[in-house]
Amino acid sequence: MKSKIDTFVRTYTRKAQKWRQNLQQRKKSLKFLRQIIIMLCIGSMIIAMTMVKAPAMDTTLVRKNVLDLTPQEKADFVNAIKTLKQTIPQGSTISLYDQIVAVHVGAMGFSSMHTGGMNTNQQNTIPHPTGPAAGTDAAHGNAGFLPWHREYLRRFEKALQSVNPKITIPYWDWTDSRAIDVIFKPDFLGTNGTGTTINVPGAGTFLGGSVQFGNFSQADGWVLNKNLHIDQVTNQTLGTPLIRFLKVPPANNYPLPQTQINNLLNINDYLQFRPAIEGDISVDSNGNEIPGVFTHNYLHGLVGGVLVDLTQFPPPLLQRLGTMSNVPGSPNDPIFWLHHANVDRLWAQWEESHRPKKAFYPKANQPYGHNLNDPMWPWDGGQSKPGKIGPGDILSLLPSFAPNDIVTPKDTLNLRKYGYTYDTLRHVRKRAIWSFDWFNWLIENKF
Repeated sequence: MKSKIDTFVRTYTRKAQKWRQNLQQRKKSLKFLRQIIIMLCIGSMIIAMTMVKAPAMDTTLVRKNVLDLTPQEKADFVNAIKTLKQTIPQGSTISLYDQIVAVHVGAMGFSSMHTGGMNTNQQNTIPHPTGPAAGTDAAHGNAGFLPWHREYLRRFEKALQSVNPKITIPYWDWTDSRAIDVIFKPDFLGTNGTGTTINVPGAGTFLGGSVQFGNFSQADGWVLNKNLHIDQVTNQTLGTPLIRFLKVPPANNYPLPQTQINNLLNINDYLQFRPAIEGDISVDSNGNEIPGVFTHNYLHGLVGGVLVDLTQFPPPLLQRLGTMSNVPGSPNDPIFWLHHANVDRLWAQWEESHRPKKAFYPKANQPYGHNLNDPMWPWDGGQSKPGKIGPGDILSLLPSFAPNDIVTPKDTLNLRKYGYTYDTLRHVRKRAIWSFDWFNWLIENKF
């Protein structure tokens, strides 16, 4: 009996071993077949792309530090901006560039904080904002500040690329001492303003005013729409020239310290990161919040200029002087785009390190338009309309948006979807389409 059992066990052990060997052989055959199919697919792609001269697979555009632009890239950027300023879309009375500015002005027309210059009688007759976004700035002061401006910059960049597809928006690294001398040149983004002397109590006299020569001066044809160039406090027009009061105290400390940016990037919670990068607070290395004017807000003042009384503490704000410091119409100054590209770059760097965390972006408890899945004006399907802001009719100056053109903060969180990146972000190594690296990568990743 025992010998029969032993014979039975040996027989079926040999059969089990043979089954395992056959299974392993089949797996090897399937893997080999998969590799052959992948190689054939890649070969077909190479042939097809060669025949039609298709672009390489990696078509992501790179936004560069302004210091790294070639002379030709600077000239192309300036030319594309001026082309948008000179292009009047069909059915519009203003240029494409002015329509883009109007969107930024309109975003601030949802909050009564930005509709100054009203008396009691006027408040009953002026158009008020309507819709679920009414009551809160659509683009500033809340969680949507970063998503809104990412979408806004990308649409502007696409408009530039309609002129020259190679163009990307360069960024202004606020910590680089060389940047100001490169940017504010008459043959690039224009000079500081001149012609007006102001007295800063406690600091002395300083020069600024309208940009009077070189690029983006009125002499160069850069004439602003008076209804979109407005004093943020009085709601009255600032006129038609671009106005700069560069580095007037107290906004005269440049560059920003690198430690300030490092502390910013070390913040873990988006609801603290957003006010820190927007500039309502600063955060020290221990995580303590310091109220004041920093980063984004500070740079608006450094270019446009603010008049404060430095003999008092805290120094009261007496006047917002220039185009950049009067925020609604600040995109009238082309430096706006480089400034906000740096805001977006720093957010993208923060996203790289903090995406897995729960505090990545708030889902709820924010004003409408600032929660994760809220439509953001003006990409909200027409749900909301801004109220009166500036001396003109802002609604008549806005471009039209399709009813299905809807963007939420959630839609903006993945930078790769936008088709651009920054030269300071971590990158997957670029591979040529004809390289066997693609084959190895596909195999490694089980495609």
